[in-house]
Amino acid sequence: MSETHGSDSTNVLTKVLKVIIGGIAVGISLFHLYTGAFGTFEAYSQRFIHLMTLMTLTFLTYPASRRWAHGKNELAGILPAAMSATIGIYLFLNQPRIVSREWYYGPMTVWDFIFGILLIILLLDAARRVVGWALPIIATFFCFYGLLGIHFPYPFTIRSPPFQVFIDHMFLTPQAIFGVPTGVSATFVFLFILFGTFLEQTKGGQFIIDISMSLVGRATGGPAKVAVVASSLFGTISGHSVANVYGTGTFTIPLMKRMGYKPEFAGAVEAAASAGGQIMPPIMGAAAFIMAEILGIDYLKVCLAALLPAILYYVAVFSSTHIEALKMNLRGLSADEVPAPLPILKRGFHFIIPIVVLVTVLFKGYTPFRAAFLAIIVLIVVAQARSHSRLNLRGFYEAMLKGGRNGSVIAISCACAGIVVGVLDVTGLGIRFVTIVTELSGGIYPIALVLVMISCLILGMGVPTAPAYIIAAMIAGPTLIHFGADPIAAHMFVFYSALLSAITPPVALAAYAGAAIAGGRVMRTGLIASKLGFVKFLVPYIFIYNTALLMIGTPSVIIWSFLTAVLGTVVISMALEGYLFTLVPNWLRPFYFIAGSFCLIPEIYTDFVGLGLSFVLIWLNYRKLQEEKRTQPA
Repeated sequence: MSETHGSDSTNVLTKVLKVIIGGIAVGISLFHLYTGAFGTFEAYSQRFIHLMTLMTLTFLTYPASRRWAHGKNELAGILPAAMSATIGIYLFLNQPRIVSREWYYGPMTVWDFIFGILLIILLLDAARRVVGWALPIIATFFCFYGLLGIHFPYPFTIRSPPFQVFIDHMFLTPQAIFGVPTGVSATFVFLFILFGTFLEQTKGGQFIIDISMSLVGRATGGPAKVAVVASSLFGTISGHSVANVYGTGTFTIPLMKRMGYKPEFAGAVEAAASAGGQIMPPIMGAAAFIMAEILGIDYLKVCLAALLPAILYYVAVFSSTHIEALKMNLRGLSADEVPAPLPILKRGFHFIIPIVVLVTVLFKGYTPFRAAFLAIIVLIVVAQARSHSRLNLRGFYEAMLKGGRNGSVIAISCACAGIVVGVLDVTGLGIRFVTIVTELSGGIYPIALVLVMISCLILGMGVPTAPAYIIAAMIAGPTLIHFGADPIAAHMFVFYSALLSAITPPVALAAYAGAAIAGGRVMRTGLIASKLGFVKFLVPYIFIYNTALLMIGTPSVIIWSFLTAVLGTVVISMALEGYLFTLVPNWLRPFYFIAGSFCLIPEIYTDFVGLGLSFVLIWLNYRKLQEEKRTQPA
């Protein structure tokens, strides 16, 4: 009897929480649609409404422990959710006082102090729930370093503020938890996430996979190329490489395995392609907007700068998968398995309209905030015009519910990154990092670049795109600018470096997700994904010295640099895969790598050396193929 009563109580609690979760998710989605239509609130208010609402939602939807039973997790989420809501209400009631006070010198009440400490603790736990341990560990380390850094040995010594000033800075100023990272999440990033959930709910995501199948499904190694095309389109919107792997990989990885690809290679292709979505304009997993905000430049300049390196990345992944298919004699899918493009376009062309509107509005100079709102409205209108994509009330509810859940991941991540930003600001650590790198590198620029890349890779381990870039940019960006790098080149270098951990062991979360779906060995999948994504390791060094690949310079230099870089990327793929028309002897593979590297370096004399050597090597490989054909028995 008592067991039945307990079960009934649990069911009632589950139903009540489901209603509350739905109300919060729909409410915050409608709040952002409202501000998208009529404009945002005062900055601090917009940010705390956004963050505290999504923190409340996080504790009610993400488990405290995956080993606990569902009912126990529900109970464990109620108290921190109530605390988060209480802090939000407190900030709402005290908003006039907080936004009008003078930082550090304005009165800080006992409740300010208590709620400030509580917010930091709750935020660290929320981050652990949504993205794992890596980000909260990094934020916690920076908190302790900020408070105790005065006791660290030189050159790691920093000034440490009093504890009360530290909490004041974190809680009551728009320079830390409620700083720029949360501000970006609270404006256009949430609307882009909502755009993605509406696209998925109206079956726009399936249209992306179907059109990718129709375009490249029958090509050599077709399923791998479907993964590359679909993941690049899907990834730029999704904002998270691991989510992208699961979104498209559940379809593409089994296809690749069925066509003959080894499990590790299939998982690695999907991981590398999904990780590339983070560097592909126009959205870049929200990093484009954050970079524009930090640099104080137009968003379109960031997109233009990111375009050619992103294309090079996909040229590398595409050519590597093609060469692997040639080496293994893998064919494409049969005509019966590949849908014809015209029926697919006829059925789903209306999904292209909101994307065209989005890009057009951005190019006309509107803010990403307004562009995202208009894209959502246009998507809803065109989806309602076709019966197979039409949304009923349930569909609207599901899209906004998923938008709230997905938005909470970015909001919590950005706010947790805001803790790091706040520490850098209140302690001067960002400036101090310049001294640290200069001391360790001896002032030698190439060594400083390597140190910065390693630092960014470590800071990005297990951390989603947006916070990984924010943390790395605030620490390492000023260092590279101090060494003389162009600001946008410095930030692109940092951005690429911070994202390396998605495919680079030992963390390599995207590669691990691919390995889990493919049933392959984890470390082997990560190593292959790193090989496929080698452009992420090389290109940052190239555009830091010559900004032509960032579309900075004369058109002729940019075009020439890009074309030679494409050839260099393909030739390096040949070196890494050891195959072109036929097998490349091991002793010749370093020469392919050297030739490709010379082509990648955007200098005229290195280009001609690289071009000449590449053509000689390609010709020798073709001659080897002809020789093998002549010596084969009839």
